Amino acid sequence: MTYLEIDKAISNIMKEKCNECKNRLDDISKENTTERKAVQLELGMYSFCGNAGLLHNFDREKWLQKRRIFLNKELHKYPKLNEIYQNLTEEEKMCFVAALQSEIFIRDQWLGVQYAAFSSAQATGDHQNIFELKIKIGAVENMFAAWENWRAENNIYPNMFEEVQNG
Repeated sequence: MTYLEIDKAISNIMKEKCNECKNRLDDISKENTTERKAVQLELGMYSFCGNAGLLHNFDREKWLQKRRIFLNKELHKYPKLNEIYQNLTEEEKMCFVAALQSEIFIRDQWLGVQYAAFSSAQATGDHQNIFELKIKIGAVENMFAAWENWRAENNIYPNMFEEVQNG
């Protein structure tokens, strides 16, 4: 599989998650505002995964080259991934970027801050933020799981985040 095919597959997973939420929203009555808000938050987070991971609306070839620059600067934070990446051929590095850059970017730039905000909300009993952060974090973790399932099914850099999840 080429890196552009991998990139498209990863992007399509995000689009599928968005479409699932849109379909669920269509089935929820307008009067059920809490459930609608929850699904709208979830939908927003799936869209965020596309925007933050920069999965669409760009010349993918050029953009993946730029995302590789980000990885070269930030991958040291993930020693296992960095070691694997450094030993790849140029074509394999581009496949690695396509398969993992979005998740690495979101983990590095967003997720840790949200975990801290969630802990703070719990400590202060801020039920509104707890509600919203559970949905937001849960949706992003759900996206990560969907990406990981695809990578595992296709044997394209599966289980790369075990050290993060278990460490």
